[in-house]
Amino acid sequence: MPAADPPADSFIDWAVASRPMAGQDLSGDIATVQTSGHRAVIAVIDGLGHGPEAAAAAQAAARVVEKHRAEPLEALLLLAHEHLADSRGAAATLAIVDGATGRLEWLGVGNVNGTLLRADDEARPRTHGVFLCRGVLGYLLPSLHITMPLALAPGDLLMFATDGVRGDLAGAVRPEVPVGRLAETILAEQATTEDDALVLVARYRGPAGTAPDR
Repeated sequence: MPAADPPADSFIDWAVASRPMAGQDLSGDIATVQTSGHRAVIAVIDGLGHGPEAAAAAQAAARVVEKHRAEPLEALLLLAHEHLADSRGAAATLAIVDGATGRLEWLGVGNVNGTLLRADDEARPRTHGVFLCRGVLGYLLPSLHITMPLALAPGDLLMFATDGVRGDLAGAVRPEVPVGRLAETILAEQATTEDDALVLVARYRGPAGTAPDR
């Protein structure tokens, strides 16, 4: 399921590939990307279990992010936790990107993986992983461990995957490949048939989309 093309002047390009587990028509894995001015909020959500109840929990969390997209990262997770109290619960990883500066804040609750791959192959470290707090939104939320922000450079890739995708997200990834093709390739090569699976790939283009098209 590829995402809609972003505006030509967007500071990020992004795409989603997903599928439900074998034998299911509905996936409990959902992604939403909300952009406004120089701010982008990326959320990848995995409703617990499978089927309609998992999908309902994930959709509820996505609606919270969409409605409150101007809130800080910690507040978004707390609001999602409160709104999912009567649901099955969900895991989620959220990222906030400041398009003007490249500042990245991100954090997960549960097991939605997130990896930053630098476009510069001489960067050290070349990859960074999101910090995942143990817990379940709507059921058990521990103290959130807010990490230091990172600075994105034009061409850097953010990759997110639910736990139906197994393996190293950055393994053998070529940063110049279009984000839609990357998301579809990761899903095809690393998704299992035993769980819902979703991959979101986003590339930071730089302020006001100043990075060259890739």
